[in-house]
Amino acid sequence: MKKETPDSEFFRTLSREQLFSVFLNQVDLCVFFKDLHGKYVLCSGSFARLMGFSSPSEIVGRELSDLVSAAQADRMREEEQRIIRMRIPVIGLEEHVELLHAKSQVGDVWLSTSVYPLIGPEGEVCGVWGISQDITSAKNTEQKLVQKNKQCDELNSKILQLSTIDETTGLYNRRYFEASIERNRRIFSRVRGRGYSTSFSIILMDIDGFTSFCNEYGPQYRDIALKHVADTLRSCSRSSDDIFRVGNDEFALILSDTTYEGAETLSGRIREAMKKAPLLVDDKTIPLTLSFGYSSFNDQLDTSEMIMQADQSLFDAKKKRKGKSSKKSETEKLS
Repeated sequence: MKKETPDSEFFRTLSREQLFSVFLNQVDLCVFFKDLHGKYVLCSGSFARLMGFSSPSEIVGRELSDLVSAAQADRMREEEQRIIRMRIPVIGLEEHVELLHAKSQVGDVWLSTSVYPLIGPEGEVCGVWGISQDITSAKNTEQKLVQKNKQCDELNSKILQLSTIDETTGLYNRRYFEASIERNRRIFSRVRGRGYSTSFSIILMDIDGFTSFCNEYGPQYRDIALKHVADTLRSCSRSSDDIFRVGNDEFALILSDTTYEGAETLSGRIREAMKKAPLLVDDKTIPLTLSFGYSSFNDQLDTSEMIMQADQSLFDAKKKRKGKSSKKSETEKLS
């Protein structure tokens, strides 16, 4: 006589079919089974409720097109046919799904679905089965996080801009000027190390007699004059040149692939542009002039030395200009 095992006694009380029914009705998993024609033959209570129905019996016999939009149903159906044909499951497919019978409190949902080939007793594929999970809450949190990160990136970009841009003229500021010289110095050092003869130059400039200008025309013209000079520098510079406001009335240019002589040539263009387009405010024509100082990169100069060299050149130019102005005044008095 065959000895009964504990599980045999157990299945006299509850058959495997009854246990499976308990599993489908009580488990908190959205499980479904479909035949080769794409019709639902069985599903869990959780899956029925997710789809907007009260019981699994309302799902049985339906197709995907009864539950979701036609476009989504066609796409999912193609995927299921591929699973049946290839016998390869799809794991964790995430989709935003429009449920046709969704309760108002559910609405459109994000589903993560795994679909497997349903293998019969003879090894044949007789359909598919799968598990769906509502991940709407997680997706909403993810999207909020993405939006938050985007806002942080925009804020960081704004902070960076504020730290490098002069508010009055819209040009780069002194901090960025010094950092840009150092960056260019490193780049051109490497280029020269490869045997190429190349350089970059900087121009320092300030507005002649700017203090007297502000005293004569009033502080309300100060920012107007600074913006006028900034616009002139933009119009005379190349797209590869960087323009800076580095002090009260002091400006600078970094000229890539430009020699000392090239910097002097550009200064001449700027001088002529300032002469041809004087400052116009309230029908007043106010001539502005600039003094220039120069420095070009060589391997012996560091960032501070380049700035000091250009600063000394600017100082000498201002001194020379004042000397000429004094001689002109004395000549006018004598005449």
